[in-house]
Amino acid sequence: MIGSRLPLAAILLISVSACASTGSSGASSLQQEHVSLEAPNGRFDLLLTKELYLSSDTLTVPATRAWPALLQTYAGFGLPLQGADAAGRMIATNYAHVHGSFAGERLSRWLDCGSSITGDIASNYEVTLRFGTMIDTSVAGRSILRSAVSATAIAPGSGTTPVECNSRGTFEKRIAALVASKSGTL
Repeated sequence: MIGSRLPLAAILLISVSACASTGSSGASSLQQEHVSLEAPNGRFDLLLTKELYLSSDTLTVPATRAWPALLQTYAGFGLPLQGADAAGRMIATNYAHVHGSFAGERLSRWLDCGSSITGDIASNYEVTLRFGTMIDTSVAGRSILRSAVSATAIAPGSGTTPVECNSRGTFEKRIAALVASKSGTL
């Protein structure tokens, strides 16, 4: 759906948009949630913390060239989009189910989901994946790509609770490299 706002991607990406960057870096953002549980032996107050990896890569091209290259890059992944907002220069995919590999690489190259008795979870389980990118134009003549990946994994056919996956930062770097090459900076 072109022109729609991207609530999840925007929340993930805007949370670090104030961080200026030159070159390539990654930032961690923590999400915390307080939960109270009633149990037979009493009440438990828990603080659940999830760390999100947000990538920031600066390209030496204006956003007018980076945006079409970002659209081409996302089209190449073949996943349905939640939306693309040309005015805000944000794009995000819908959740997609992948198994074993994505974008020509084993999922374990992109994600760390831990391991099980069958080996690396990212490459052996069913992974639900979503990602988004925003182009920050706060530096004149440059485009700062801020990308975030969200993923969970579940053993095929198990019906168990999904395992949270963490980005290794390599997929976000792949996005930046593809945008750079498509916009003529490499």
